[in-house]
Amino acid sequence: MDKLIHDDKGNATISNDGATIMKLLNVVHPAAKILVDIAKSQESEVGDGTTRVVLFAEEFLKEAKLFIEDGVHSKSYT
Repeated sequence: MDKLIHDDKGNATISNDGATIMKLLNVVHPAAKILVDIAKSQESEVGDGTTRVVLFAEEFLKEAKLFIEDGVHSKSYT
């Protein structure tokens, strides 16, 4: 499915490529920046699968959030 991305400068981009969409995003949140970095790495190393790795990483972050909210320290798993 194609997505239309419109920036504040008036530029419009239509794409169904996950890597292109992730490159166009201006994110501030640290977790969102991680997802953008994952997509860029996947695109540069493999050239495909950016949407899949972002969705996969998002599931990891969602599960980790539950542990963080419970006060489990990250060093507990190492």
